[in-house]
Amino acid sequence: MQLTYKYTLRPTKHQAVMITTHLELCRRQYNYRLGERFKRWESTRTPLNACPLTPYRVSVEEIYKNIPLTRVQTREGRKKYGSRNPLRKKDDVFSNIDGGYVQGLTVQLADLKNTKRLFPDYKLLDSQVGQDVVNPVETSFPNFTIPDKNGNRRGKPKFKGFHYYKSLTYPKLDNLNIIKDEPNRICIDLGKVGQVPMVFHRPIPTGFKVKAGTVIPEADGWDISLTIEYQRVPVTVAEIQPIAENSMGIDLGIANYVYFPNEKKAENPIFLRASAEKLARLQAKLASRVKGSKPSKILKSKISKLHQFVARASQDFPFKTAHKLFDKCDVSVVEDLSLKNWTRRGPVKTDIEDGNLVYLPNGQAAKSGLNKSILDAAQGQFTTVIKYVAGKLGKSVLFVDPTGTSQRGNCLYKGPKELSDRWYSCQCGESWDRHENSAKLIKKIGLNYESGGASTSLKKALAWREKEACVLTVLR
Repeated sequence: MQLTYKYTLRPTKHQAVMITTHLELCRRQYNYRLGERFKRWESTRTPLNACPLTPYRVSVEEIYKNIPLTRVQTREGRKKYGSRNPLRKKDDVFSNIDGGYVQGLTVQLADLKNTKRLFPDYKLLDSQVGQDVVNPVETSFPNFTIPDKNGNRRGKPKFKGFHYYKSLTYPKLDNLNIIKDEPNRICIDLGKVGQVPMVFHRPIPTGFKVKAGTVIPEADGWDISLTIEYQRVPVTVAEIQPIAENSMGIDLGIANYVYFPNEKKAENPIFLRASAEKLARLQAKLASRVKGSKPSKILKSKISKLHQFVARASQDFPFKTAHKLFDKCDVSVVEDLSLKNWTRRGPVKTDIEDGNLVYLPNGQAAKSGLNKSILDAAQGQFTTVIKYVAGKLGKSVLFVDPTGTSQRGNCLYKGPKELSDRWYSCQCGESWDRHENSAKLIKKIGLNYESGGASTSLKKALAWREKEACVLTVLR
């Protein structure tokens, strides 16, 4: 089982300068290694719609002249057989070519020695931190060049500017790196930086071991995220049979963040909307200041801290709401919203007048404001958080298709209504708040899925109800 604990660092001025320097060295190394991948890839590309006389823009020898065909193991490997013998022994020879392709990760890791020789500043950087810089290059570049099983490729990796490379990772930390210094402060020992004081607001749980740490610059200082692991606790998904007593249907909304049936509503705190006026005022002041001056830097710091407050509050509120939810139930049934479709731009409306194409109003201005409110509510983040909290507490989460859940009553009777209709009156004589009705219906769909075997959609729940009705008719 793996968890992530985040702590605040309190480095001295000298340590803060060193961390900033290391972060800049990692950024330059990342851009250089990504540039190497692009150079090799672009140099070997040929058009697909033609047969060029010269298949390569440069010769193969020129492209791969600095890449050795083999590499020699300089020490015994850490991975071992069951007999405790190392998998790789010293002086073993391995090929850098696999299936006709260069093993980019291995070659670039081996080339870090030349980087330290040509640029002595990299000797100030911890070796493991420097090696970890190559890993995101190895992850992002193949995602761009190699299609997935659906034939889709991700976007082209970007070179990182000064403000866009935001972390450096120590991949081999341990519990022994958390120590006390002479003034009896709890510190974390970072390679080539020293003992950095930290706000140790919660201890590492018994049995968990620190595996890695990522230092992150924030608007108000530095943070470190520690990855801790307990191998004896397996990573499993709890399978709890939902019944009416131990489950709860959750309807996600904008005005109300989460609606608990028969309970008080968790209203949307709208952190961004609440801070928008102050943010606009600070940005207007910043626009009138001289760029690069001390007043502009002070205003930039205030704006960054305000954005940081909004981000942290928006992250903290879903965790508190999820814990409050699982205090009341063991199984949570949540609608599986597609935020990408929900926040899509309005369709273009056109007409022909006097032989000319005319664009008609499509309400995009109002839709933009609605999209902002949807993203401010951060429902996508809540669904991610609720799965994490459920796994940690041993609870269960079911996701249902939200299609039709706002157009039918708890008895599955269809009663269409507009977005402005906030109260639902059913033909069975009962009436509820719109969100309460949806929450009850979502719960019913989830219960039907587990007990009856239908899928988590309203359409198949209706089919299952008709099937039950037919069975009862035959029995009578």
